[in-house]
Amino acid sequence: MSQYKALFLSESREYLRSIAEQVVALEQSPGERTAVDALFRGAHSLKGMAASMEYGDVVVVAHGMEDLMARVRDGALPFDAGVADLLLEGVDLIDVLLQDVEQERPSTLPTGDYAQRLATYTPSAQEAAPVEKGEPQVAGAPPSPAAELPPLPAAEAEKGKEPAGEAGGTVRVRTELLDHLINLTGELVTNKQRLLNIGRELASPPLNDAVSETAKLLRALHDEVMKVRLMPFEAISDRFQRSVRSVAKKSGKEIHFELTGREIGLDRGMLEQLVDPLNHILRNAVDHGIEESGERERAGKPARGTVRLAVTRDRDRIQIMVRDDGRGMEPRAMIEAAIAKGLLSPEEGELLSPEQALMLSCIPGFSTAKQVTDISGRGVGMDAVNTAIQKLGGTLSIDSEPGAGTTVTLRLPLTIAIIHALVVQVGQVKAAIPVNAVQRTVELSRGQIETMGKRQMFQLDGEPIPLLSLNRVMGLPLGRFPDGILPLFVTQARGRRVGVVVDHLLGQHELFVKQLGRPLDKMAGVAGGATLGDGEIVAILDLAGLL
Repeated sequence: MSQYKALFLSESREYLRSIAEQVVALEQSPGERTAVDALFRGAHSLKGMAASMEYGDVVVVAHGMEDLMARVRDGALPFDAGVADLLLEGVDLIDVLLQDVEQERPSTLPTGDYAQRLATYTPSAQEAAPVEKGEPQVAGAPPSPAAELPPLPAAEAEKGKEPAGEAGGTVRVRTELLDHLINLTGELVTNKQRLLNIGRELASPPLNDAVSETAKLLRALHDEVMKVRLMPFEAISDRFQRSVRSVAKKSGKEIHFELTGREIGLDRGMLEQLVDPLNHILRNAVDHGIEESGERERAGKPARGTVRLAVTRDRDRIQIMVRDDGRGMEPRAMIEAAIAKGLLSPEEGELLSPEQALMLSCIPGFSTAKQVTDISGRGVGMDAVNTAIQKLGGTLSIDSEPGAGTTVTLRLPLTIAIIHALVVQVGQVKAAIPVNAVQRTVELSRGQIETMGKRQMFQLDGEPIPLLSLNRVMGLPLGRFPDGILPLFVTQARGRRVGVVVDHLLGQHELFVKQLGRPLDKMAGVAGGATLGDGEIVAILDLAGLL
């Protein structure tokens, strides 16, 4: 029976994810009959699979969930917050039991008490009332003047719920095989660069033509391999639905959560690293962004706030937007808070644009919360988010309108395995910076450098940009520029743009990223390594950790 365990675990977790999504969706629309039926079928299928594998504890929990949903389906019990809490508790319980199965250890969790609570659950009058109150909000409610956000497309929402295997044949492949396929493709990319170098040295037109054609085929192969590595966003989306629900319940706020783009594919290695950053953003949206119901009504808004998470793809880029219709952020208040905390001088504050002022929330220790709660307010959330996104080769931007809401936008590469990078010379070292982190390259004359206080700056698009030396940051000898021209690239660090001076800009290269082994993987500011076409090894810099 052990040969079927991996398949059982995989399918069981898919059912758990589907059940959690359906529970949260039903809270928004308790009368949705198809969702009730889907929940019942999910619990029933999970029970049947566990019974066939003789995992008795899982059977007990799933059977209790099935019986509870049977009462809801037959109209003997309304689907209220109490039912939702019990079902989500069951999802968590089965998830722990599956971990025990995977680790081949005996289960220590008592399931009898949970099954008893399911069997004897009866809603109180206080619990039943909010269900009726919330129903009119779901379909046909008039839009809020303060929330000019596009509605959730029904077609996309339904598309995300379709089983993955209905459109065509599918096969389960071990992730190790996919990783090996990615590695081989990456080595081919490196070898292609070597062939291009040889072709230029020999000046052979036939060889150049053959290499160019090979490069096209390799690009097509790379694109197809990347598709195999992609996983739909819905693989992690249920966590966000539950996170929003949990924070809303704890803070006593009414929240309507919408999610679009769950079918969009992202690199498997990137998905798990997005969970914590997105949870931070969503918790901030609920805790800081959305007002209390009474405050919203006084402002002419509906009592229930809206938080939207939208995932879209534009060619080889992924865009994730978290948007709320809450109180918004005031740039001037952000600057004053930063000055009060000593994170910014008054002179620096006067130079910031509204967009830069909003990015102050990404500085370590910054927070405008009047009190610290177990949800947020410690000044570490957005700093951690920005650092994590930059490590993935992405960017974060914030747009806000006081009284109307805030939008946080993440822009990410489709894959983190093969990247385009700017290669630079720093002393005797060559390093690579992902082009997603590079806003512009500049050749600056010494006459363009200004001194403001203790900082050297230059003007770019009417904005003063501070200068940093990558040589100094990396502890290398400072470069010499006899012609008076300083090569640099502009990037973002701690919420504002900076110019990073290097010895030479060596151009853009397509690189296959390799993770560093111990102890090099502990080095701050280094995200990995790669091999150039001439065989030289370069370090791929993590600017968020370095600057």
